Amino acid sequence: MGIDGLYRFPPWFALLVLSRDLLILLGALLIKWRKGSLEAVPNALGKTTAVLQMALVIWVLLGLPRPAPALAATAAFTIASGIGYLIYGVRRLQSDRSEGSDPSDRSDLSDRSDLSGPVSVLMPAFNEGRHIYQNLRETAKVVGKIHPDYEIVAIDDGSSDDTRSEIERAARENGRILPVFLPENRGKGWALRKGFARSRGRWVFFLDSDLDIHPRQFLSLLRVQKETAADVVIGSKRHPDSTLSYPLSRRIISAGYFFLVKALFGLPLRDTQTGIKLFRREVLEATFPRILVKQYAFDLEILVNAHSLGFAIAEAPVVVEYRGKFGRIGLGSIRTILNDTLAVFYRRRVLRYYDRPVKPWERSPRVSIVIACAADGPYLREALDHIARLDYPDFETIVLPDRPFEIGLPRVKVIPTGEVGPPRKRDRGVELSAGEIVAFLDDDAYPEPDWLLTAVRHFADPSVAGVGGPAVTPEKDPPLQQAGGRVLSCLMVGGRETYRFIPKTFKEVDDYPTANLLVRRSDFLAAGGFQTPYWPGEDTFLCLKLTKRLGKRIVYDPDTVVRHHRRPLFAAHLRQIGNYGLHRGYFAKRFSETSLRVIYFAPTLLAAFLLLGWLPLSLIPGGFLFYAVPVVLYLLLALLTSLRGFSPKTAPAVFGGIIATHFVYGIQFARGLLAKSLPEENLKSQNTNNKFQTNYKPTKSQ
Repeated sequence: MGIDGLYRFPPWFALLVLSRDLLILLGALLIKWRKGSLEAVPNALGKTTAVLQMALVIWVLLGLPRPAPALAATAAFTIASGIGYLIYGVRRLQSDRSEGSDPSDRSDLSDRSDLSGPVSVLMPAFNEGRHIYQNLRETAKVVGKIHPDYEIVAIDDGSSDDTRSEIERAARENGRILPVFLPENRGKGWALRKGFARSRGRWVFFLDSDLDIHPRQFLSLLRVQKETAADVVIGSKRHPDSTLSYPLSRRIISAGYFFLVKALFGLPLRDTQTGIKLFRREVLEATFPRILVKQYAFDLEILVNAHSLGFAIAEAPVVVEYRGKFGRIGLGSIRTILNDTLAVFYRRRVLRYYDRPVKPWERSPRVSIVIACAADGPYLREALDHIARLDYPDFETIVLPDRPFEIGLPRVKVIPTGEVGPPRKRDRGVELSAGEIVAFLDDDAYPEPDWLLTAVRHFADPSVAGVGGPAVTPEKDPPLQQAGGRVLSCLMVGGRETYRFIPKTFKEVDDYPTANLLVRRSDFLAAGGFQTPYWPGEDTFLCLKLTKRLGKRIVYDPDTVVRHHRRPLFAAHLRQIGNYGLHRGYFAKRFSETSLRVIYFAPTLLAAFLLLGWLPLSLIPGGFLFYAVPVVLYLLLALLTSLRGFSPKTAPAVFGGIIATHFVYGIQFARGLLAKSLPEENLKSQNTNNKFQTNYKPTKSQ
């Protein structure tokens, strides 16, 4: 019969399909009246019509006959599906009318939970500039009718559009909207953690800022909480009373993930990822210190921890309206979800990481912030300004310049040391400090507000001697400084140590730079302090003594963030890189426990091949190709790295910076490896017998 058969179906059949579609449209319009969305219309029409038409096409292409029973059955299905959708719409309308026109508009809210104390709504947003202003207003309208003492914490997770300005506009109009702006996008989980740190609510809602789930559904969660007295109530798409309007592909992904989670963790839950949740504050205070995932599997990790800690979790039905955004979950996102989920399983079942007693200290130990510098300057003033705004109750700052100067700031001591190196300055600072914890900070770096709060909690474990965190390049630095930071943080240069420059996964380390390093003072003294002439490299020597000699641990926390101004490309950056290479090469033979690693030799081998590899290969017929091909691949990889995620203004400098860094570091590493000693080992002004200035006088601010 062929394809021509498609056009020979009786006209009455087309009328049946059309009438069915009209019934579906009418039902969808009734739902639109109540739900406020027409996205369900093409979704419902598309699914049913596509299945029907696909069957008809296959039928015709196979040349099968068209018996009356088959057409009758198809016609019956067509009409039944349309009538069924119409009945659903009518019943939904009647149900909503019986409950009231809008749950958030009811005057009788006696069925809600007893919300004693303030309520916080955390709304993370990324590139939601088109909707966030109106969505914040809508959320404030609903929550204000549920509870009078509320706040909405709107977290901009490093958006590149006008999300920030739209949040600021909403906050100006409503003082209960608290804006939180994060400098870079690190995922929903990280944004919620930062938002929670700024919140005050006894009850805390999580709500996706796109409002695929309307805030009026808070009442559904509150009813379930009142009925069950649960500590956590989560919206569940798989609840039998939930209403879903979203693509089949997303349903398949959701179902697959449900079975995976059930198999790995055995949680008594049917869904973990729906974007509306309610928590007692105590739950988040107990679980957040254990959370490592920052992106998609964050919800799972927090629920796994809450369940293992004995908190009661209940599920509530939700209505999910598709707004065309589910397509954001691509193959890359699915891979990240699976990796993070398996990482949670590994920490839960293998490492028993979550079983460790992690809680904030009942007291806040005093912290001494030690800054070694040559003299006063704008970067130092910037650092002190940010230190003054730290969200921590008890700390002091010790600044160690060569010569005295007036600082005029409270809780800041200026202690001149004379012209000695940073290691001796820091030893002197610790000697004069009063804190239980010593926080080393470079004078061209400044901390995030929660820097100390995030780091100090790790010292509740007595085996932890040090905590390090990423030193991220400030976004507002000039282009060549930005380029220098991006060279250091790219995989081609930073290798496995890129976590020092950009936030990565929590881990244990044995070597960490003092640009952002906190050390328990008693362990520092037990290790003998720095007591070394090496600079740079004094931090390697200290960490070696802490981990290998004392048997203590140093942990890396990606949330312990400082902003570090980098040397601009090219001259200043390469001088610093050359110095690093020289010392690392020397340490590879002097302190092999932490410096004799294959990765440190890679730039030297690369530089040797690029400079000299052509010579022996050119003596072999056709051998030059064995040189040219790797060189071309290397240059191509450097080019792609410079373009990936970087701005056009800095890409050329990053490309040149990667190549120059490899050459300079590689050559200097070889020099250090062959050197009998380093220059500073012979400087009397740097030895351990060096005398500090003794005429220290506190400034008026002290």
